[in-house]
Amino acid sequence: MLADRRTVLAVAAALVAAFAGRAAAEPKAPPLPKDYRTWMHVRSMVVTDADHGMYGFQDVYANKLALETFRAKAPGKPFKDGAVIVASIHEVVTQDVMVKPGAQRRIAVKVKDHKATATGGWRYAVYDPAGKPVKIDTANCQACHVQAKDTDFVFARLTE
Repeated sequence: MLADRRTVLAVAAALVAAFAGRAAAEPKAPPLPKDYRTWMHVRSMVVTDADHGMYGFQDVYANKLALETFRAKAPGKPFKDGAVIVASIHEVVTQDVMVKPGAQRRIAVKVKDHKATATGGWRYAVYDPAGKPVKIDTANCQACHVQAKDTDFVFARLTE
């Protein structure tokens, strides 16, 4: 009876240690930068497929570290740890001959972190228009961004 209890405790301790190690190894989601709209506007683009997770009119912003890499215009140059890219995503509104942003849908944030090896060295997060976190599967983020592997998993290019 005592041996059985010790076995159960040993297994429980091993499971706790395994999950604790896993949680520690997976970097946490990046916070929503409150001042991102004061950063450099990198470009605007539209994802037109309404079924795509990133559907919408996107205004993309970069902090100073990310901007250094964008401005270097060196194909394949990796972004430095701490580089942050934010996409403010809005409804797509077509009015007469114009396409413009409508109501905000969400805000996507990616932060360069070499420790985030499962997602190409980036941590991802999504927030609703009120700034509350939206649950996402970061593996889906990386599955799409792998298309931009040659540019450190970043689709946007600086338009100056």
